[in-house]
Amino acid sequence: MAVRAIRCGTLFDGTGAPPVRDAVVVVDEGRIAAVGRAGGIAVPPAAEALDLGNRFVMPGLIDCHTHASIVPGLGDQLGQLCRGPAPQALAATRNLRKDLAAGTTTMRIMGEEHFVDVDVRDAIEAGTIVGPRLLVAGRGLAANNGHGRALTSYDGVDDVRRGARENLRKGADHVKIFVTGGVSSPGTTPTSSAYTREEIRAAVEEAERVGTYAAAHAHGGPGLRLAVQEGVRTIEHGALASDEDIALMIERGVWLICTFSIFMHPTGIEQGDGQRAAIMDKVRWARRVVSENFPRHLASGVRFACGTDSMHGLMPFELQTLVRLGVSPHNALLAGTRWGAEACRIDGEVGTLEPGKRADLVAVDGDPLKDIAALERVSLVMRDGVIYEGVHSKEPR
Repeated sequence: MAVRAIRCGTLFDGTGAPPVRDAVVVVDEGRIAAVGRAGGIAVPPAAEALDLGNRFVMPGLIDCHTHASIVPGLGDQLGQLCRGPAPQALAATRNLRKDLAAGTTTMRIMGEEHFVDVDVRDAIEAGTIVGPRLLVAGRGLAANNGHGRALTSYDGVDDVRRGARENLRKGADHVKIFVTGGVSSPGTTPTSSAYTREEIRAAVEEAERVGTYAAAHAHGGPGLRLAVQEGVRTIEHGALASDEDIALMIERGVWLICTFSIFMHPTGIEQGDGQRAAIMDKVRWARRVVSENFPRHLASGVRFACGTDSMHGLMPFELQTLVRLGVSPHNALLAGTRWGAEACRIDGEVGTLEPGKRADLVAVDGDPLKDIAALERVSLVMRDGVIYEGVHSKEPR
């Protein structure tokens, strides 16, 4: 892999520092070798020049919550998960290309049947297919009568332990447990808990036993509080969280992973399962609650990052929604990069453009610090030093 010297019109490195005009990033063997103002760092004489002098360069986006094979706008999300492994893998291959082209270089997959996420992750790393770097959960742990139950369910402490251990044996990077009901299922309550305290604790213990963590699908209420009290690292969604829920998360250092597009974007639940009146009523309710409460929650000091929840290619919409809810464009970019890496415990590798880290970056036409919608105009994506040019790019070079 050739050494590259990338000239940047504006560089946002994700560290929290102000953007730098006329900067250079040197990439060697898929990692960042040097970064700084043009003329202020040594560029190897044999380096291949890449001129992005009229573009805004930033770290690749990190989608902290998604599913590889689902498209919510098609409806029947659980039915999509119940397809055979070949249809699942083919759907995932298509979806992940879309994510990468839109600037997402790392994704955390939050549950697939057949361990398709494990196989797809390995295929991407082997270069067999194109996609973002994946962090995978294997099968989501769902109760037999709970939200998220597809082909498999886990009931009782021993069964939860068995499910977590099986996922970890297959190569899962973290444990995912569905604690509360959801917006896209008509018969579950988004704040009650499908699992007991002991069952949630078992999932957390099994994750921590091997040095990783548990993430909990939880919208609010008693279910969310149980998950936080029992030691999950991230709360997924939290759409109906109260001020008390958020205060408890701050106290325990738990991350909030926001997932707006699946219920706010018209091509999400509204287009799919929202054709059922009971589900569309939940969608409207969630929209009202989030619009009223999240400006306060996001300003509270809770640590937060973002995920698309299978709305492939819509990380820009997630960050635009943060801004609409009162987050500064600067902090919205951090939520999509460094903070996402911190939430997923991979900040030693990605999330910022610093020497030694993986060369994951995107080039944007426009300045998202002035107009966050500029994130929709990604013109170049680099992952591990490999370039994917343009939103409609098909192959790396």
